[in-house]
Amino acid sequence: MGNRINAAKLDFSEILANKFEAKLKEAALISKGIEVSDLELIRIRKLCDQVILLAENRAQLYDNLKSRMNNVAPNLTALVGELVGARLIYRGGSLMNLVKLPAYDIQNLFPPLLKKTHDTHKHGLIYRVSQAAPKLKKKMMRSLATKTALAIRCDVFGDGKNNTMGIQSRAKTYDIDADSLLAQTPTKSETEAVDDQLVEEMDMI
Repeated sequence: MGNRINAAKLDFSEILANKFEAKLKEAALISKGIEVSDLELIRIRKLCDQVILLAENRAQLYDNLKSRMNNVAPNLTALVGELVGARLIYRGGSLMNLVKLPAYDIQNLFPPLLKKTHDTHKHGLIYRVSQAAPKLKKKMMRSLATKTALAIRCDVFGDGKNNTMGIQSRAKTYDIDADSLLAQTPTKSETEAVDDQLVEEMDMI
């Protein structure tokens, strides 16, 4: 749009509904804000381009993380999600180090920021994925930590790279139908569709 005087001439129908488009044009005409100079407008547009680029990079990184986690730890990913699963592996040092930890230690793995600000802690990363009522969160967290430890061992020592155990554990924990979760989870062929370049890049990290 640029300056507000251009609002009346532009068509916003591709990004806004008709009623919102009319309100935007009306607000632009009666706005009491100061005028934006051409130099400031150029800077604003450059900043907007950077925000769009950051959003695209974030979406690409999330897709890469999702594909990588489904290949490396499918059961852990199915149980707690790719973000929490990746944080657990990061805090544990590696998947092989994480498999050596008991459920209690996995339950108490916490972000580095929490370690710096608190001497003691009652819960860690597992607490974030708890969807129970506040009174039941601690009990559910302990149960989820136990299932997480089993899922990690299944990923490391299991014969096949499938997420059946993780989906069934998640269904029991959250009381969700396992068949509906299976339908939403990518198949093995889909998770193996990551190209060699992506795998090499992730191994270097």
